[in-house]
Amino acid sequence: MRTIKKFEVLSVMRISAICYGLMGLVEGAILSAVFLVMPMASPAQHQMPPWMGALFGGLSVVFFPILFGVMGAIFGALGAVIYNVSARYVGGIEVEVE
Repeated sequence: MRTIKKFEVLSVMRISAICYGLMGLVEGAILSAVFLVMPMASPAQHQMPPWMGALFGGLSVVFFPILFGVMGAIFGALGAVIYNVSARYVGGIEVEVE
């Protein structure tokens, strides 16, 4: 058995930012499709302008990866710090490797 005693905070932060940023890109693409269809799906009397759906759709592909990446970096670093502190007192995670 091997024990993980410490995580390098900046390493975890970088990986978390990349992973969460890619998830944000997927969510942004899905919401982009929703925003592009939404103006056509509303009733005629409450219809929003078609350019608004395109604007929100385009911005969601840019906004969500940035938002998810920043939040992933912050919470990844926070999680690594919490793990490092708690592993000092109770030991680390035991992993069996070959």
